[in-house]
Amino acid sequence: MSNPDLRRAFAVGEAKRVWKLYGFQTPADLVLEDLAMAMGVVVLEAKLDSADARLVRKGNRGIIRVKQDIPQIGRKRFAVAHEIGHWRLHEKESQVVACTSEDMRADYKGSNLEIEANVFASELLMPQALFKPAMAGRTPTADTINGLAGVYRTSRTATAVRYVELSDEHCVMVMAEAGRIKWWRASKELNGSLWIKAGAPVSNRTLAGKYFAGTLDCEEVQDVSMSEWAERYPEFAEDAIEAAIPLGQTGAVLSMIWLE
Repeated sequence: MSNPDLRRAFAVGEAKRVWKLYGFQTPADLVLEDLAMAMGVVVLEAKLDSADARLVRKGNRGIIRVKQDIPQIGRKRFAVAHEIGHWRLHEKESQVVACTSEDMRADYKGSNLEIEANVFASELLMPQALFKPAMAGRTPTADTINGLAGVYRTSRTATAVRYVELSDEHCVMVMAEAGRIKWWRASKELNGSLWIKAGAPVSNRTLAGKYFAGTLDCEEVQDVSMSEWAERYPEFAEDAIEAAIPLGQTGAVLSMIWLE
């Protein structure tokens, strides 16, 4: 199967099959360590220097090692789900897989195998059939993203990406760090018509800019011009709303931007 879109669709379908096969009904049913064990894979936390997680396969048995000092439970769960994705999808491609945090980033554009494992992990942890109804009618404020992350036990970053992926509205998420834009993801309603330059400085007229200036109230939501973020955007998207979500000790901030 060489078509990337077909391979990604297969990854989504495989995650759905896992939910059906094991009879999961709610996010609380999904205990990743138990799921992996049912597949013949043991999940261990261990010291890893150059990877967040590592899968070793021998026949129908395997071991997933997860970096023991990953501080966020959501990030750790995504790493395990990502390796389960490799287990389910890539038996013929590799018997040993080591994945870094960069491999698991939402903007990753490298190996198709890593992209497919990310697609699988996202659908496994936040199945569209449950997640999309849960976000319906809710704007992507900090309360919304934090609330969904709590229900699905996912990182706020992965939750925000999933929100944007599944949204039928005009919205975009931007990750910024050290005062500069790192990467971004737009909903399908804006994809192709909006462009944000990675590496550009964050405008001090945005909430993310306030965060880096040390003046952000984390409950804040404000009107913002899309021109403060994007180099290219449709004319109707000029007036937007921004909410900023500081990501703790990482020094990064996640901005959710949407149209009314």
